[in-house]
Amino acid sequence: MIKKQNSTFKLSVIASAIIATSLSGNLYAAQEDDKKKQQDEDIEVVIVQGTRSNLINAQNMKREAETVLDAISAKDIGSLPDRSVLEAITRLPGVSIERFAAANDPDHYGVEGSGVVVRGLTHTRSEFNGRDTFTADSGRGLSFQDVPPELMGSVELFKNQSADMIEGGIAGTVNLVTRKPFDAEGRVVAFTLDASYSEFADETTPSFSGLYSDIFDLDSGRLGVLVNYSNSELKAQSDGAQIGRYEPQNELVNGQAVFVPRTTRLTRKEDDRKREGFAGALQFENESRTLLATAQFIRSDSSLAWTEHAIEMADDAVINDLVALEGTEFEVTEQGLFESGFITSNAGWRGNDAERQPSGEFGAQHAMVTRFRDQDNLVDDYGFNLKYRPNDTWSFNFDAQYVESTSEIFDFSIMGATRAVVGIEQNGNNLPDITLLDPANNDDAGFFTDPNNYFWRSAMDHISDNEGDEVAFAADTQYTFDSGFFTSVKVGARYAKRDQTTRQSTYNWGWLSEAWAGNGNAWFDAEGDELGASLNNSYEQITFDNFARGGVLNVASEGAFLFPSESLVKDYANAESAFASLSPNWQRLSSRGDTIGNFLNNEINETSEVNNAFYIKGNFEGELGSMFYSGNVGLRYVKIKNETDGFLTFPDTVGDVNDPSDPDNFLPPEQAAFGNAGFTEQTASSEYTNILPSLNVKLNLKDDLILRFGFSEAIALPDLGNLRNFVSITPEDLVITYDESSSDRQITDARYSRYTANSGNPFLKPMESYNYDLALEWYFSEGVGSLTTSFFYKDMSNYFINGSVDREFTNNGATQVVQVNGATNGDEGSVQGFELAYQQFYDFLPGAFSGIGMQFNYTYIEEEGSPNAGLSPDKPDSTEGDNVAFEGLPLEGLSKDNINLVAMYEKYGVNARLAYNWRSEYLLTSKDVITQLPIYNEAGGQLDGSVFYNITDSFQLGLQATNLTNEVARTSMQIDNDGNRASRSWFANERRFSIIFKGNF
Repeated sequence: MIKKQNSTFKLSVIASAIIATSLSGNLYAAQEDDKKKQQDEDIEVVIVQGTRSNLINAQNMKREAETVLDAISAKDIGSLPDRSVLEAITRLPGVSIERFAAANDPDHYGVEGSGVVVRGLTHTRSEFNGRDTFTADSGRGLSFQDVPPELMGSVELFKNQSADMIEGGIAGTVNLVTRKPFDAEGRVVAFTLDASYSEFADETTPSFSGLYSDIFDLDSGRLGVLVNYSNSELKAQSDGAQIGRYEPQNELVNGQAVFVPRTTRLTRKEDDRKREGFAGALQFENESRTLLATAQFIRSDSSLAWTEHAIEMADDAVINDLVALEGTEFEVTEQGLFESGFITSNAGWRGNDAERQPSGEFGAQHAMVTRFRDQDNLVDDYGFNLKYRPNDTWSFNFDAQYVESTSEIFDFSIMGATRAVVGIEQNGNNLPDITLLDPANNDDAGFFTDPNNYFWRSAMDHISDNEGDEVAFAADTQYTFDSGFFTSVKVGARYAKRDQTTRQSTYNWGWLSEAWAGNGNAWFDAEGDELGASLNNSYEQITFDNFARGGVLNVASEGAFLFPSESLVKDYANAESAFASLSPNWQRLSSRGDTIGNFLNNEINETSEVNNAFYIKGNFEGELGSMFYSGNVGLRYVKIKNETDGFLTFPDTVGDVNDPSDPDNFLPPEQAAFGNAGFTEQTASSEYTNILPSLNVKLNLKDDLILRFGFSEAIALPDLGNLRNFVSITPEDLVITYDESSSDRQITDARYSRYTANSGNPFLKPMESYNYDLALEWYFSEGVGSLTTSFFYKDMSNYFINGSVDREFTNNGATQVVQVNGATNGDEGSVQGFELAYQQFYDFLPGAFSGIGMQFNYTYIEEEGSPNAGLSPDKPDSTEGDNVAFEGLPLEGLSKDNINLVAMYEKYGVNARLAYNWRSEYLLTSKDVITQLPIYNEAGGQLDGSVFYNITDSFQLGLQATNLTNEVARTSMQIDNDGNRASRSWFANERRFSIIFKGNF
């Protein structure tokens, strides 16, 4: 199905309705003022709690902020309105999250999403309590999905900057604020207990969090102690159907060439996410309240393990032999694109076993994949802060921090194979109907459960083992003036040193057995010495029952297939010996030769970064006529030095002297010398300096109406993965000359036409941006009531892009010109748009209706001239952007339209919420690793809800639900330079329900 889309959103009706609602509410409230004044003596004091209290706190944080800010408040433990920090952030204006496991992996749907996009950009800084923090992967920031939400007291999103903020957030800065003992008036004891049920997985998993905080009066002052612990587990499942790249086949329909999907894929992924967190704080304040000391420790320990079973048509990609099943025809579009039909293939060329692999049309080969992936992330954050204010004129601040982080990934797949006829019927936005028939189309119900019809095909492993730490010190002093335009001046300095070691292997694929591989097929049902005792019965039957809620998969075996067993895939230590009897091409990572543990030299990189900053900031205020204004202006000087260690790796073109047909034996001397598989260790250093100005002005047009302007120059530091110091050279385009006069066509000469290399770039400069914000904020209620809008513009340069350059390299006395592909700094571009946000509780309504409230925000974003990076910082030996299929692609991750709509109710002890989040289509990746095509996420949204009831003043019981509307996530692939697209993927995600019990004393 071809489609060319141009998504727009009509805002006028919704905006008019919101403004009319808020105006009518205030008009009604104004008419009632006299009545209320007469009844003042009868009004009792009401303690505001729950959602209303959190919204008031967040509204006040935004109103009083020095720059453009949005915030989420979670005053009570467990009151963050979503099941993860990442999902909570997406409720803010201008924020969207990635629902897939990663943007460059659109084949695996995520449990709770991944990655924050702010105003269409991913270059976002992450902080714990105003301090730098990170996950030790190839990126810069924190994996927000790993942070327990129960630890959060608030979340601040700064969309512009002031001089005293740490640099690095072009898109914005997300500050996760944990609780401190002095946040409360006295002792607090709280807990949450919940059980979460996942619909597809049919599993119930527990979560627990507890908090104790108290303040003790001492002769010298007061001491505060807080401990906060959280432990949760979530099991989830997603089912997906995918259609691969369309390629021309040896088939005609009405004389027209037919483009048939090269692959189809059915996948079931089962996730097991575990998250443990701890936050501790000690505070001391002296009796005169001039000195405040705070010590904090935060631990975020998370793991995500998933197992995937996938059925993937993986027929030959060279001879274009996919044809329609005999007696049927393909239905195609006017352009010749396959829409529906039964696909089979010619099997004869593959088989050397006539009984098991007959010739002629006999289905297409399908890979039966069992994959296990386990990722563990740990962050320990130690912080100490000392504030001293000896008098009303001077104040001093000292801050120290140490962060330690590790990130490990184990990823192993084993593929079996069988043959099948696959039938596909596309259903537009809904999942396609998929039918699998036995390859001879004999209605053989037992074919797919018979090990006689499966063989061991291939294996692939990948391991990542990273660690990093950072030590930082900051000192500030502020002098307050008695009078004048400037109210105070603040100066400060910061030093930070981050060291990180990144070890990331390639994705190490190799065949286990194939007819064309020379060792023949090793069948599942082989016994004894024929297969090796270690592989006997190392497969299992997996049933795709109720796949994607049913009605999608049609197979005679009732959805049952044979796969390599999970126990085999998880037994990585013995996998190589288990397959040894097959004489396979695959070897585990540590057996590749000259490795350090599991890693080759060029897969290990060490980076050291030193950041020195100094700033001066002036705060000012005054009156413009009857209007009060305030603001700040400042300069921040930054100096960043990087040093990276890595390897230059030369090609291995050493010929096999025992094989006279090996072309590498006939290379010219200079190419033979150059390709000796050598390597050279290298160190690179770079330095970057800049002075970053900022200006923020807030003008009170009225007591409840604020006009705000913000300007700053900001930078985004390159991902550490793109700073890796490595060059891996590969020979390309081997030209062989034969002696045609000889009977056996002996080789007389061989030569590589060119050399290419993939590399990191330790000299990559930060991206730079001039950020402008103009906001109008109307706070029409001291409770919950605001209508705000913000216009933003970002003028950016030094984009991170993939580029190439010719360089000379010398090895073993030979010099060659190499085309080096890697990260570089590119051209200029801009992102602009506006945000509209509204929230209100309709207190003016009578009786029970006064508990009704609503939140709404809408963001429009567009970009101009912004190139996609085309880079994959977590890919160890290549750059993602080589040979991007088409030009003129939109910016990755940018949805033009983003909407949040929340209906709320809080009255009579009931606290209920329905939240809908929607974003328009956007480019997921400019080059998918499978199809090599741009992949788009189609427009879609998700409805979540919760309801809580106050059993007593101290206890609450509630229910939370996720994905109430059973949304299906859809992707499409761009198939030509005109922007035409065809369906790529459909993922059915499950609904989840949680029963929650809270206590707060």
